[in-house]
Amino acid sequence: YLRNHVLRRLEAAVAAQSEGHRRRELTFLFVGAGYAGVEALAELSDLVRDALRHYPTLRDEPQHWILVDAAPKILPEIPRRLGDYAARQLSGRGVDIRVSTTLETMEPHAAMLSDGDRILASTVVWTAGVRANPMNERFGLPLDERGRIKVGPTLQVEGLTNVWALGDGARVPNLATPDAYDPPTSQHALRQARRLVKNLTGSPKPYEYRMLGQVATLGRYKGIAQIPGLLLRGFPGWFVTRTYHLYQLPLLTRKLRVVVDWTTALFFRRDIAELSMLGHPERLR
Repeated sequence: YLRNHVLRRLEAAVAAQSEGHRRRELTFLFVGAGYAGVEALAELSDLVRDALRHYPTLRDEPQHWILVDAAPKILPEIPRRLGDYAARQLSGRGVDIRVSTTLETMEPHAAMLSDGDRILASTVVWTAGVRANPMNERFGLPLDERGRIKVGPTLQVEGLTNVWALGDGARVPNLATPDAYDPPTSQHALRQARRLVKNLTGSPKPYEYRMLGQVATLGRYKGIAQIPGLLLRGFPGWFVTRTYHLYQLPLLTRKLRVVVDWTTALFFRRDIAELSMLGHPERLR
């Protein structure tokens, strides 16, 4: 959906009758500079840059990509060297990075930031989720202040028997990191699921997992990666990120299809077809 939305903004910018309207359509505000925000902004800015070859009237028009976060730096989850590298890469592409800044209010086609700046934009992306899915509140289970289900070391819900929880919606203690609960990443959720299966089919043991590393992409052929003993950036970081994602895919046939698709993409320009007219999934009730 977001990809199609961004491509539609280019169409709207071409048809805009005023400079202010065009500038609004070419302004993209991302709130949250964690993995989701940084990766989404980097990929979409690359997409727009590639798509502009089909919009000659927009090639000289300035784009405004803004990344906002309440933290004092972007990507606070990773080592400072990699976070600083990511910030330099994004700044070098013209991304306006505003740390120690929050989104105060939203209006139709405008957003007010805590630094007093009012941003005119048709695209505001929220990637700073700080609460679990509100569905948790319907179950009558013990929740923490962020709406996560409280579980013990064996992933059993506190105060209940025969009830377990894991993943983004649970506050999971990790024996390997006693000072912090697990972050909401697929890397941790997969290990939690494996431990829970073993606990349900055998003798329950506390969940313990030490991260293999952390990776993130910064657009096409650019990335950062922290693996044991190494900090990688640029193409090596991107390659490690892709390799890890490929490793986690289920089924050999699916992995082969993805490898073929990625290999083919190396020899062609990015696909910028906008497919929103094909239909939309029905809303869940």
